Amino acid sequence: AYNMLEVYCMCFSDFSSCNLIGLASSLAIAVGEELDADELAVLAAFFTAFADNLAIIAAKKALEEK
Repeated sequence: AYNMLEVYCMCFSDFSSCNLIGLASSLAIAVGEELDADELAVLAAFFTAFADNLAIIAAKKALEEK
């Protein structure tokens, strides 16, 4: 049995790099049209921090697997 996070991540791994870029761009455009500049700045900063933390976790996992 899979938990929701595993199912969610498995779906992302099934996308090609071009599909992921297209999805990210489409979502950014859709969100960008709905929020004001201040809200967008906060959301962008949040996702930057989120992505940086994911990168740290991935790097540590990669080192531990060696």
